[in-house]
Amino acid sequence: MENDFPLKGKTVLVTRNKAQAKSFQQKVEALGGKAVLTSLITFRRALPNNLAKQVKEDLAAPGWLVFTSVNGADFFFSYLKENQLILPAHKKIAAVGEKTARRLETHNVSVDVMPKDYIAEQLAEALKQHAELAERITVVKGNLSRDVIKQELVPLGFKVKEWVVYETIPDEDGIEALKKVAGQYSFDYVTFTSSSTVHTFMHVLGEELKKWQANRSVCISIGPLTRDALLTYGITSHTPDTFTIDGMLELMCSMSREEERI
Repeated sequence: MENDFPLKGKTVLVTRNKAQAKSFQQKVEALGGKAVLTSLITFRRALPNNLAKQVKEDLAAPGWLVFTSVNGADFFFSYLKENQLILPAHKKIAAVGEKTARRLETHNVSVDVMPKDYIAEQLAEALKQHAELAERITVVKGNLSRDVIKQELVPLGFKVKEWVVYETIPDEDGIEALKKVAGQYSFDYVTFTSSSTVHTFMHVLGEELKKWQANRSVCISIGPLTRDALLTYGITSHTPDTFTIDGMLELMCSMSREEERI
């Protein structure tokens, strides 16, 4: 291997939800870097129990269940368990990407369709190719998720229903932690894994981030939507070819190795 610890001496700010940030931290540290965690958003269930009968009826209908995130999968199956509902074997499953697909496997659910590129537009295209007009398409999502699948498929005659199973809210403890670490560390990489994290960060420390960039901090965004959210504030970032945490890590390692060659 060219360098067993490509992130040695590098400090990485991780802004994602604390429940999901630990593995990111472990991977950064395995590569020789230091990860500073500040959870800026958290999640809570949004689907009320009094809709359980409607959910049961929807599950009984032939068609597709579409998962656009790991959180959507977790909240949905937690809801089924709490309301003693069972996912029928006839339901076809679509997932936006490999992380969501792997999480569904932990719930004993196999994925029938997953796009090559892990974005909603590509998921909509995949459904156009595999779904029949007579099949109902139910999208399991969060309150801030875009309506891409519905917007793309309804005009074509598909019946699309959405279940908002969780909502994203600010993590007040994490926001205070961010303010604290802002004056304690000099960050080589500032990572963003969602648009909502970007907006929360910029509300708290937007001008500070611009100062960090003027020095040496590099922003890493997980995908094009997060990158575009940063651009609305005039912040540029680097985006990996694969829109995953591992893709972000590979990008940071590549940039660090390139820096060593200069």
